[in-house]
Amino acid sequence: MPGQRGTEVRQRQQVRTTRWTVEEAEQLSRLAQYAGCTEAEILRRLVARADRHIVVSRDLVLQVTKLGTNINQIARRLNANSVVSAEDLRDAYAGLLLALRVARS
Repeated sequence: MPGQRGTEVRQRQQVRTTRWTVEEAEQLSRLAQYAGCTEAEILRRLVARADRHIVVSRDLVLQVTKLGTNINQIARRLNANSVVSAEDLRDAYAGLLLALRVARS
């Protein structure tokens, strides 16, 4: 447009600065090269397609980790022919329900 500078007509005016590990930066570079586009375009595509179902929250990872720990403890006791208490089973079930609630939120 006559009389306007390039920065005034750009669609994307927000700039984000992030820190990356060497491995993360290399992975991003490989994805961009594979897709035949810029790294910025790869990130924009991921954001455009992302919804909460594919972005795993840290809370979900924590809850699933706790659940896995409970299940491993129960399995260890069963394998050692030890008694597994009803409380242990209830705790594992409660952990499963909590992880499901976090996943659905």
